[in-house]
Amino acid sequence: MIYITGDTHRDFRRFSKRGRFRTKCQPGEGDYVIVCGDLGLLWDKSPTFDFDLEVMSRYPFTLLWVQGNHENYDMIAEYPVEYWNGGKVRHIIRDKVILLERGQVFEIDGKSFFTFGGASCHDIQDGILDPDDPDFTQKRRQMDRQRKMYRIRNISWWEAELPTEEELQEGLQNLKKAGNQVDFIITHCPSGWGTRRVFAEHGLPTTEQFGYKEDILTEYFDQLEEKVTFTHWFFGHLHDDMTLDERHTMLYFGIVRLTGDEDVYEIV
Repeated sequence: MIYITGDTHRDFRRFSKRGRFRTKCQPGEGDYVIVCGDLGLLWDKSPTFDFDLEVMSRYPFTLLWVQGNHENYDMIAEYPVEYWNGGKVRHIIRDKVILLERGQVFEIDGKSFFTFGGASCHDIQDGILDPDDPDFTQKRRQMDRQRKMYRIRNISWWEAELPTEEELQEGLQNLKKAGNQVDFIITHCPSGWGTRRVFAEHGLPTTEQFGYKEDILTEYFDQLEEKVTFTHWFFGHLHDDMTLDERHTMLYFGIVRLTGDEDVYEIV
């Protein structure tokens, strides 16, 4: 069985014995749980990280995830790229916690998945500070006093949150090999169309008021909306649970279970 959920941001209580997964679903041996980005496991090498690895090593299921925008891409790069179920991955815990790389097509439990992680940070309206700047400390203190929304290069923000042209092209090539047809698409951010649809459903006039701007990735996803045949597209990033239409679902705390015979993917 395959389960899909949204951003965890290093809060993994939903997977605990008393968490949302245990009360709503019970994934077990041989099952997969897919997180649509911002897992938050790879953030810093603290005792918390070691503790989380130990706990996750005992999960009965396999945890799969795509990159979000709030990930430490330097830590991700320390894990070698390998091949698993048809695509490139990084094993964070061998066969237990697996990063699904960008632009890949996987065969998982009899279904095909196209994965493409990443997104633009929306919480950097007031800038990105460089720790190598001689005035870094002064600027940071000023930002903090003014309660500005900022991040720090290679400490809390990474340029790799958005894909390279090579990754974009690799995704198109892999989709072409699959006949531009997959069962499911798993991403962190939605397409530009998806973002606008979410904000419209919430009655919000523009996305840019909240820092969500279209970029090379949302435009890329708009192209996929047109050229790829898929059953359903799941994404996170916008911190809500919502079924946009019969082919698009946004997840945050919600969980979707793929049983293989449903027409509507119910969020629980």
